[in-house]
Amino acid sequence: MNEEIKDRLRQHAGKFLIGGTRALLALSAVTLGASLLSGRPTASDSQAEAVVQKLEGKLRDARAKLATQHAALLAQLPGVDIERVKRDRVTGRLLLLSLTGSSASSRTVKGQQVLLDARYRFLDHASRVLTEFVPDWMTTTGTTKGAGTTYTLADLDIDVSRVQGLNYSYTGVARLDPVRIGPVQASAAKSEFVVFAYSTSQDGAVKSLDACRVSSKTRDALAAANENPPSPEPAG
Repeated sequence: MNEEIKDRLRQHAGKFLIGGTRALLALSAVTLGASLLSGRPTASDSQAEAVVQKLEGKLRDARAKLATQHAALLAQLPGVDIERVKRDRVTGRLLLLSLTGSSASSRTVKGQQVLLDARYRFLDHASRVLTEFVPDWMTTTGTTKGAGTTYTLADLDIDVSRVQGLNYSYTGVARLDPVRIGPVQASAAKSEFVVFAYSTSQDGAVKSLDACRVSSKTRDALAAANENPPSPEPAG
């Protein structure tokens, strides 16, 4: 299943990078605007705040436009229940938060595994979510050392990946940002990216779930590929 998730990540690399680029561009623009204003003697804090608010407003407008376009495209797909997709996306968000919430807990890896196993019937002792993702996530966020970093969900993109009869499958990409850094990882904590896939039945019950953390090496490789696309083949 991990290989399937990696394949889906490659398929959704464009969206993944677009989302990350939007955030980086917004941050760069805010930083640049504030820097320029701070270099002018006549600039005031209120002027800097106005620039920041204007840029943030443009970013919100762009995201709203993209969401509207995506909903319109989704509505054109034959046989897709839009209301169900909305419901299932909420389910996906809750699943993700359940998996990553351990970064702010004092539970052990085994304790988190037992908790998730008891909460979700579709997980069992052989699930890679329990045997691979949970230990990796808790180790990365420092929870296993007792001085972990708390992460908050900063961006989430969930798309329908397959419709088979009454079963819907989804792929999601999430960015989680550190909000409270412990002493151990004070200089190392960075945003984390999680790719996950799940499926639901008509009544909303989750049938399967898998997840993996995207390594910084993979993220950097995707970013480099996006910045240096292959040259187009000459015509004729």
